[in-house]
Amino acid sequence: MNNFFKKWPLILGLASIVFALDQWSKHWIVENVPRDIFMSVIPGLFDIIHTRNKGAAFGFMAEMPENIRMPFFFVSSIVALVGMLYYFSREYPENNCVHISLGLILGGALGNIYDRITLGEVVDFLSFHYYDRWADFTLLGHYFYFRLEWPAFNIADSAICLAITLLLFFMLSDDKRNKKGVLLP
Repeated sequence: MNNFFKKWPLILGLASIVFALDQWSKHWIVENVPRDIFMSVIPGLFDIIHTRNKGAAFGFMAEMPENIRMPFFFVSSIVALVGMLYYFSREYPENNCVHISLGLILGGALGNIYDRITLGEVVDFLSFHYYDRWADFTLLGHYFYFRLEWPAFNIADSAICLAITLLLFFMLSDDKRNKKGVLLP
C-alpha cells in the first residue's frame, strides 16, 4: 500500500488535467452555444449541442426530487471513489495502468460533481448519431423503435468510460488474478 501513495502525484496530476479540460469545455459551451441548439461538426454523425442532464447516465434518476437526487449522487460518487481507491491501492499498488485509470475516474467524477453542486445539473455537449435515422424491429413479440444516437455526454464522462475500459482490459489480462482463479480466460 505504501507504493500506491508514491503514485499520488500521477493520479492527482491526471485528475487535475481531466477536471480542467472538462470545466473549460463546459464553460465554452455554456458561453457560446445556446441551450438545445446544435452545431454540426460531421453532418449526420457528430454535433456539438448544449444540453443539461439532471440525472446520471442516460438520464437515470433525472425525475427524482432534487432533495433526494443531489445527496444520492454526491454520496454515491464519494463512496465509489473511496472504495475504488482502497481496493486498487491494496490489490495493485504499483501498476501504472491502474493509477492512470484512477486519475481519469477521479478527474471525471469531480468534474460532474462540480457541475451538480454549482449548476444542479451536468452540462453535456458531445452528440453522436447516425444520420437522424431510427431503428424499428420486433424481438420476442415486442416492438422496439428508437433513434440511432448516443445520449449527449462530456469530457468527464469520456474520461470515466476510458478508465473503466482500461481497468477491464487490465483486470481481464492480469496473470496474477487469473492464476488465483478469480477470472477465467
